[in-house]
Amino acid sequence: MIPTNLQIVRLSETLPDDLPALQAEAAAEGYRFVEGILEEWDAGHYEGQDERNTLLAVYRGGELAAIGAVTPDPYDPAPDLLRIRHVYVRPGYRREGVGRSLASALIQQGLALAPSLSLNAADAGASAFWEVMGFRPDAGGTRRTHLLTR
Repeated sequence: MIPTNLQIVRLSETLPDDLPALQAEAAAEGYRFVEGILEEWDAGHYEGQDERNTLLAVYRGGELAAIGAVTPDPYDPAPDLLRIRHVYVRPGYRREGVGRSLASALIQQGLALAPSLSLNAADAGASAFWEVMGFRPDAGGTRRTHLLTR
């Protein structure tokens, strides 16, 4: 299912005004994904034109619905590996194709720059989601649960 009124935006100059609301929702569920984004943003990881550090926001009907990043893998220095990180979809937008659209954009971006992508799925539901997106379980890397190779 492809959502309507969906816009995927690369963030490189400013963060969304409604990011604190998304952060609060993630924290209420026990996830630190958005805090990780803020820490990396403050460290300058998403500034400029380095496509290996890409932060994407998904808007649906003008509201921030999801966020996620693709970056060099901070736990595995392999030059041919990028990592999908900090993916969070607001509860009200789950099972509507928003997460799938974000994941597809992150995968496309990552595989355009590196032959392999890694990630660490937070729970069984996330594992199942990423496996539907083409990732395979993998325990061969540091702090990695899944790997996708083109």
